[in-house]
Amino acid sequence: MENIQKVLVIGAGTMGHGFAQVFALNGLDVSLVDETDELLSQARGWIKDNLEFMVELGELESSQVAPTLDRIQFRTDLDPAAENAEYVLEAVSEDLDLKKTLFKKLGETTSPGTILATNTSSYDINEFCSVAKHPERVIGTHWFHPPPITPCVEIIPGDKTSRETIERTTAFMKRMGKFPTPCKSAPGFVANRIQLAMAAEAFAIVEEGLATPREVDRIVKSSFGFRLSAYGPFEICDQAGVDVYRSIFHYLQDKLNRDQFTPPRILDELVEQGRIGLKGKKGFYDYEEGAAESLKRERDRKLYARRRIFLEEQKEE
Repeated sequence: MENIQKVLVIGAGTMGHGFAQVFALNGLDVSLVDETDELLSQARGWIKDNLEFMVELGELESSQVAPTLDRIQFRTDLDPAAENAEYVLEAVSEDLDLKKTLFKKLGETTSPGTILATNTSSYDINEFCSVAKHPERVIGTHWFHPPPITPCVEIIPGDKTSRETIERTTAFMKRMGKFPTPCKSAPGFVANRIQLAMAAEAFAIVEEGLATPREVDRIVKSSFGFRLSAYGPFEICDQAGVDVYRSIFHYLQDKLNRDQFTPPRILDELVEQGRIGLKGKKGFYDYEEGAAESLKRERDRKLYARRRIFLEEQKEE
């Protein structure tokens, strides 16, 4: 993995310029390609502003700004950059035909050992494997906005993606300071399926007149959203109780009669097995003796830290 030094980012827009910034901050030589000099000039301005704000926040030394920018080549000529790249990250518009055309071209212009990654947030990775030469080096890496800050990168292989490509990409993302996690290629992958399900219910609540958008945002930020930066949904379910979650699903399904509240089979199966969560020492996770108290202390430590930040933000509003 230490051999990867030359990276090509295709698309200098909302996500692409952030990718280039991350790679350059980690000492890599970056080619950032887009169609026009105007788009590239805009991207350079965004990156410069981002770096200077990092200095203001104490996240970066001012002496690092110029060298970071110098490691990025802003260019409109794709082929020379593709020929020299050891890792390619595609970040063009979410247009399937456009992306497939690009991957076909990349398959012909890059060396066979170059990893070809896409930041698609929705398309099946097999669509790109099907058009690129050496499909074993094609992979999805779904970053989240803003890319220099948000840790997660979903690692999404296609059916023909090699184990070596998965391992190299995962290691490379860790080297970039990211939190890579594998998932299978399916519409929306993992994060967007969960995020859009939440959004759909929030929109329905507003349409039903139960709360305004501002009230929904306020409730989410100060309740389960407050906890989500510390714990995932399965960890939270174990802490609350798997049996409690199942009972709530049954009640909502009975009262609202909507498909999304049909009690999931997995909850019935766990309860039948006696896996009711942290209080029973096993749920989605297994817990050792004394885990309840130690996890409670760790939970409270994390949440008090987040509470201080939350309360400071409320003072500023």
